[in-house]
Amino acid sequence: MNPPPEYKAMGEDGQEYGPVPAAQIRQWIMEQRLDRKSPVLPPGGKDWVFLGSLSEFNELFNPPKPHADRHKQMWLLAAVSVGLGALVIFALIKLTHH
Repeated sequence: MNPPPEYKAMGEDGQEYGPVPAAQIRQWIMEQRLDRKSPVLPPGGKDWVFLGSLSEFNELFNPPKPHADRHKQMWLLAAVSVGLGALVIFALIKLTHH
């Protein structure tokens, strides 16, 4: 069984950290210790690259956008709410004038 690939990361303090597995890099991203511009040496790499350029971490920097249907549902709910509100106001006006 092969050990997981390991990365080195350059901290804001200029210190080199690692080698560490991808799970540790993800944890540091979540803790905001690393960001997309943090220099990283990928497993087997000879050159340092920006963390944001590594596809294995893209989802942490580019969360998926909400599905278009969700937006349509929200607009429909808003429209129905406005319509119902107008009906209630209309009914109250009618009741108070009789």
